[in-house]
Amino acid sequence: MQDEFQMQVVYAQAISDMKQDYEMVSSTENGFAEHIIYFKSGQGLFKKLINLKRYKKAQQMGLKKVVRTVDLCHIHVPYRPALLAVELHKKGIPFLVTEHWSGHLNGNYQRKNVLDRILYKRVLKKAKKISTVSQALQKAFQKNTGFKSQVIPNIIESAAKIEKSTSDKINFLSVGDFHNETKNFSGLLHAFKVVNKIHPQTRLTLVGGGPDYDMIVNLAKDLNFEENIVSFTNRQNHEFVLNAMQKADIYVCNSRFETFGMTVAEALLCGKPVVATKCGGPEEFLSEKNSILVSPSPTENRSEHQELTEAMLRMATSYQGYDAEAISAELESKFRADAVKEKWRSFYAD
Repeated sequence: MQDEFQMQVVYAQAISDMKQDYEMVSSTENGFAEHIIYFKSGQGLFKKLINLKRYKKAQQMGLKKVVRTVDLCHIHVPYRPALLAVELHKKGIPFLVTEHWSGHLNGNYQRKNVLDRILYKRVLKKAKKISTVSQALQKAFQKNTGFKSQVIPNIIESAAKIEKSTSDKINFLSVGDFHNETKNFSGLLHAFKVVNKIHPQTRLTLVGGGPDYDMIVNLAKDLNFEENIVSFTNRQNHEFVLNAMQKADIYVCNSRFETFGMTVAEALLCGKPVVATKCGGPEEFLSEKNSILVSPSPTENRSEHQELTEAMLRMATSYQGYDAEAISAELESKFRADAVKEKWRSFYAD
C-alpha cells in the first residue's frame, strides 16, 4: 500500500513531568513517517483548558513536519484527534474515521455529557467514511450514533513460528492493560487460585501495566500463591509479548468488553487454544476448534468466577488435544495482511 498511498502520522501526547512545553520525535518506519509531539500536561484548576490548547498546538507542529500535500486525513477515535481533521476539512481536505473505542460496548458513551455526544456526532457527520474493527462494535456504534460503518479488522502479524512448550508445567498467559473494570484480572486471579489448587503444576503470567497494576499485584499476594506460581512482567514490547505467547500453553482473556481482541487473535496465530469471555470482538473468530467461551462475570457480583474457573480446569486437561497448526492457519486466513490491505485500499480509494 505504501506504493499507492504516501502516509504520515501525527500524534500528540501529554506528559506530566516534562521540563519543556513541547518535544517532537520524528522517525521513518515501515514505509511511513511518524511525528510524535509530546507536550507538558497542565496543572491546577484550568488543566483541561491548558491541555486542549497545547494539544491543538502540538497537532499544528506535527502538521508542519508533513512534507507532502495532504489529500486525505484518517483519524482513529474521533474526539481530540478530530480537531486537526475538522480544521483540514474546512480547507477542502476530506477525512475518514476509524472507531476502536470500547465505550460503545460498555456504556461509557451513554455516560458522556450531552455536549460531548453532540460534538462527537458532528464530527461523524463531516467524515467521508467511517470504519469499525468488528461486527460487535459496528452494531453498538450504529445503535448509539445512528451512523453506519464498514468493518475492517486489524491486521495480525504472522507468527514467526509455532512452538509447543517443553516445560513440565501448564502455562496460562494473559496480556492487557491493567484496567480492572474492563479486563477483570482480579477475577482471573481468583479463578486461577482454584485451578492451581487442583492442578499444582499450573502457572500464570500476566503481561501489562496500568492504573490497577499495584492493586492486582497486591491481590495476588493476598491470595497467598506459592512462590513463582503467578508472574507479573509489567509493560513489555510487542516482541516480548509474542515470545511469551509462543512459550505459553493456554491464553486467557477475562475481559468484560473487547472491540476486537488483538491479543486473543495473536495467541491463536501462535497456535494457542484460548479461554475467553463473550466480550464482543473475539467471538467473531473463536469457536469450539480453538477455544472455550464463558460469560463475563457481572460488575455487580465480582466474586462470581465459576464459569471461568471451570473452563480453565477443562482447558488444563484438554489443551494438548487442540491442533495448533490448524488454529493458526484459520486465524491467518481471516486476518492476513493482503486481505485486510485490500479492504483499506478500497476504503481509501472510493
